[in-house]
Amino acid sequence: MFTERWIIDFIIYLYALSLLFSFSDLLYPNRRANRLALGLLVAVWLSQSLFFAFRLSSWFPALTSFDALFFYSWVLITLTLVINAVYRMDLFVFSANLISFAVMAINLFVARDSGSPVSEILLSELVFIHVTMAFVAYAAFSLSAVFAAFYLIGNFLLKRKKWNRVLRLLPSLDRLHSFFHRWVMIGVPLMLLSMILGLVWLHQRVPGTPWYDPKIAGSLLVLTAYSLHLYFRLSGRWRGRRLAWWNLLSFFTVLLNMWISGTGVSFHRWL
Repeated sequence: MFTERWIIDFIIYLYALSLLFSFSDLLYPNRRANRLALGLLVAVWLSQSLFFAFRLSSWFPALTSFDALFFYSWVLITLTLVINAVYRMDLFVFSANLISFAVMAINLFVARDSGSPVSEILLSELVFIHVTMAFVAYAAFSLSAVFAAFYLIGNFLLKRKKWNRVLRLLPSLDRLHSFFHRWVMIGVPLMLLSMILGLVWLHQRVPGTPWYDPKIAGSLLVLTAYSLHLYFRLSGRWRGRRLAWWNLLSFFTVLLNMWISGTGVSFHRWL
């Protein structure tokens, strides 16, 4: 059981990293990010293959719903790897693997015997991974907000030709713009993956929770605000000051979401 838990955690982290690099490559095509995403996806496929072979050797024939959904995820990854090798379709690979990640998370953490000791342990670990990803995403958004604020300060000082020490300490506006945008690129996919895992846990632990629960609505608001940031930047609609102001406005959704977690107005409460 101990080995199985570590393998499951290992696969989930590898898969999340693969999707993170794949998302980055979609926004800004980069050969190194593409290779890393593909290499990590191959590692996920190999880990799944070994895990499945181990289960077959122990419980043959493997015909449970867990094995069926695990096999479905494995087939999906296999096909995307083959299709990507023949036809370079990065968006297809990312989208298909996002579905496969959700199915695998549901299957690994929930689909087995509800209430069993193994299921209880895995659900606890699911919460840990969900919280870890969420707070790394929040940290990325926070750093992005700091760089956006520096951008606005630097822009203000330059426009008024105030060549003081503060201005000399700041990086160039281009670098600040790049920094606050790239931290959003990291935070958005992590937030998305964290929400997928959180919804899996919610389905199992608090069934019947409405989608308009303050915590769910708050998380969707954060994801929407920062996704719009990426859209505005990549479509060329907004740059510079306007995008920096939007970034700071988006950061208030993060603060609002964290405040919701601590107030008790939602099922989601910190201890």
